[in-house]
Amino acid sequence: MIRSIAAQIGLLGFSAAIVIGLVTGNAPTTILIRALTIAFAALIVGQVAAWVGKMALRDELIRRKVALDMDHIAALRAAESGEAVAAEPAAE
Repeated sequence: MIRSIAAQIGLLGFSAAIVIGLVTGNAPTTILIRALTIAFAALIVGQVAAWVGKMALRDELIRRKVALDMDHIAALRAAESGEAVAAEPAAE
């Protein structure tokens, strides 16, 4: 996932640099050098952004799983003791 997002952002930067270079009338060599530089920089930025997104998503999913597991444990303990279990969704 990280490499895919980074590659997409890198290609977006590359194509944007080429279009801007053509519109401004730069020399082809200048356009290519700048486009490759921007593509590499956008690739690095994309990798960092994708990694941060992955960590945020992972942490949220772990938090939800722990809350759900705690609800299940409480329900099992209540069932073992013969108490009624309140049907409440996991806190979000």
